[in-house]
Amino acid sequence: MRSYFVCCHARLMLTAYTFPYDRVHDLYQEYYRSALRSFCDANGIKYRERTGAYASALLVKLRELRHSYKLRGLMKHESACSLLDGLAGLLTRGSVRPPTSIGLYEFVTSSGETITFAIDSLDRGEICGDLAETCDLYFKSNYWPSLWYPDNVLPLPNMNPLVSRELSFFKELQRTPKTTDLFAFFRIWGGSNEVDGLEHNLSLIESLSRVPCSKFLCAYLVAGDVAALGKRLDEQGIHWTTEPMAKHELWRRAAASRLNIVRLGMHECLPWRMIDIFAMGGCPVIDYGPQTRWPIPLIEDEHYLNLHMQTGGRKRGTISDNVLRWLSDPDQPERIGRNTADYFNRHLQPAALGQHIVAQLPAAQQRMLSADRLTVA
Repeated sequence: MRSYFVCCHARLMLTAYTFPYDRVHDLYQEYYRSALRSFCDANGIKYRERTGAYASALLVKLRELRHSYKLRGLMKHESACSLLDGLAGLLTRGSVRPPTSIGLYEFVTSSGETITFAIDSLDRGEICGDLAETCDLYFKSNYWPSLWYPDNVLPLPNMNPLVSRELSFFKELQRTPKTTDLFAFFRIWGGSNEVDGLEHNLSLIESLSRVPCSKFLCAYLVAGDVAALGKRLDEQGIHWTTEPMAKHELWRRAAASRLNIVRLGMHECLPWRMIDIFAMGGCPVIDYGPQTRWPIPLIEDEHYLNLHMQTGGRKRGTISDNVLRWLSDPDQPERIGRNTADYFNRHLQPAALGQHIVAQLPAAQQRMLSADRLTVA
């Protein structure tokens, strides 16, 4: 792998196109850019980011104000948003927002060819057909095996950008002593309209509350009739909140737990929380089996435990029975925790993920050359 790039590394260059004011685009691309930058730095490849911004750092500050949780009341007013958007426009050549939230990249090979590729980390399984047609490779983080994709569409893991900012913190969390059996803090929402999945998530946390073990459970209410949902949980003695948990508290509590509940995302993708648990070497327990695929497949009972809560799914007893069975064998959560830490270090930490992405590009170059020969013929 390395020899492919070292032969003439001075001519190699990777370019990422960024939009510092657009929260979704740059947030969803952040981990992948960090991965590509780490790989390029380790291999003497020039990495650059191209943007229309005159002052990227200032645009990032404006973006943070625009999407600040503390200022969410103020940002409900159209005038405040328009003011920030107008300032952003003055600091940008062209549009402050991209035509799509999918990341676009170019890689110049040692022979001078330019390979274009896209990284689509949006939650839905559908792809942008136009981009898949025009790019040499199209990486899809929420890749559904049940859907049809063109041959140049490849799977990627769904990465949490917050993890790439604090890798040393997660490394320390891998050594955290386990003091709690079970930890669960997740949004109560789901489905295409955020409310169709309410009952599934409520049923999950209600079932977990009845497991006789040491646990920390909290329902994060964000959709539907919050007052009615809170009353329902109060009647069962289940803690709930309408505020997010501070990230370091969330991660520390998770790292100290033998089992961590990770429910699938609103569009049934493996959520960012899965990366958190892998990075800290925890044992994730998902509500039902992954619907999406990563390049290196996750294996049940090796990388995660499965409650099989989907409708019509294979059952192995009640939720309480399963959790107690897993806790009765402390070697199993510990073994899975070692496996998730190893998986993260081998495949998901930035330099490793960057190597995986770039390793696919020679195949794209070969397809380009083959297409050229066919065109000439």
